[in-house]
Amino acid sequence: MRRWAIPAAVAVVFAGALFIHIGRPFLRHREGVGAQYAIMARNHLRLGYAQTRGASYEISAPDPGVYPDWREYCYPNRPFLSVLITSVWFRVFGDGEAVLRVSLLLAALGALLAFLKLAERVVEPRWSGLATALFALNPMFWYFSIVAVHLTYALAFSLAAWACWVRWEEGRRFRVLTFVFLFLACECDWPGFYATLSIAVDALILKRRALAAAVFSIGLGVFGLHLLHLRSVNPALLGRFFAAGAQRSAEGLPNPVAFAFGEARELGLYFTVGLLVLAGIGCRRLPRRVWLLAFLGLDELLFMRWAHVHDYLTYPLAPFLALAALKGVETLWTTPKQRLAAGALLALAALQSAWITGTRLTREGAYEVSYQAGLAIRQGTRESDRVLITIADERQFTPYYADRYSAGVEPGEPSLMIHPSGPRFPAARVEDLEQYFKDYTVVVVGDPERAASEIRFFKGQRPSPEFRFLEATHPLRVKLEQTALSKFTLGAFVFYRLR
Repeated sequence: MRRWAIPAAVAVVFAGALFIHIGRPFLRHREGVGAQYAIMARNHLRLGYAQTRGASYEISAPDPGVYPDWREYCYPNRPFLSVLITSVWFRVFGDGEAVLRVSLLLAALGALLAFLKLAERVVEPRWSGLATALFALNPMFWYFSIVAVHLTYALAFSLAAWACWVRWEEGRRFRVLTFVFLFLACECDWPGFYATLSIAVDALILKRRALAAAVFSIGLGVFGLHLLHLRSVNPALLGRFFAAGAQRSAEGLPNPVAFAFGEARELGLYFTVGLLVLAGIGCRRLPRRVWLLAFLGLDELLFMRWAHVHDYLTYPLAPFLALAALKGVETLWTTPKQRLAAGALLALAALQSAWITGTRLTREGAYEVSYQAGLAIRQGTRESDRVLITIADERQFTPYYADRYSAGVEPGEPSLMIHPSGPRFPAARVEDLEQYFKDYTVVVVGDPERAASEIRFFKGQRPSPEFRFLEATHPLRVKLEQTALSKFTLGAFVFYRLR
């Protein structure tokens, strides 16, 4: 019983903290990921699995007939299983933020259990409790486990596969489960494919070539299935899939110094400085299988541009860094002075983790602007409306709360889009949106005076220009005043009905 005391306490602390704001809107750091997956899961229920054919669609409207062709908005860039699992949760418990977060929390607890069983075989058992704490309670795993939907499931299944792999010789069930979990991991996200590679390499080192080939074939097979699935849904998706892969690699990277600084900052912020120092000390003593777990973080190399702008893509490195840090503690745990150093680094890691994780769990940011716009659109428009949004928009966020056919221009983008998976239309300036009025029934404009009092994020101040709230004297707003059939105001937003 004592062997389970520390892991059980870690699991309680881990899960208890994640209940903070469990039912709040998706307003925290990077929670647009949750909104996007909620949209795609909701579409399975609205359209029916027979219509979606297991594919992920980004449309957001109660009646898909409002789209000229809703199949145009299929998201091809990741395998389908994470969305499918989320849709099952929504079918049973309803579509909501708490449902999605609880589903991910349970998946993360599964990853925690798998990591513990793996740690028991790759480090001395007496250290497995501390290893579990280092894994669970760093900000990257602690916070992003209820945010990065695809990565949470992929890592949980990958660790489960590894936990079975290290017990391969102990029974047939472990051999079967290794293949089952690898298949599920690959169907969730790309780290699952890296898990197959890491286990295949381990088998190859053990001179079990046929087994290495069998394991590696799982990744190849699932990748082939993904391509066949896309082709069966729409052959054009194959071109989009490969183009996205090229675009997310090293294309358009900043200079090497800026890239290295950004990556170091993210690692130090989310894995804590104390843990990284311990991992650096422990690297000299790492067993082969711990090094192989670093393969799970290959996104950092294969999709360097994407990883540079998406901090949560280092999430799959959590098992490797936790075990490396544990080895650092082992290395220092030899003399009283070194034990004191190890304790100081652990305390530093704990304090930073509590600070960063607590901040991420409680602070709500600029998503509130898009959230309030989405609520206003849902309340102020008909299900058959097509809505053009003039404020700086978050296309993978606003549609979840608006639940309408809507279009907007994201910050830093020169293009109008309905959904990121569909076509884009030139719109370098707000004034360029006028040419698209004929395609929409309602135009939504943010009023800067009202925003100061209606949206908490602005703290009583007028929005800065990058939010694209338009003064009453702005030419586009003047044009709407002259041509709209009617107008009304909801919160910080003015609705102009064109037809």
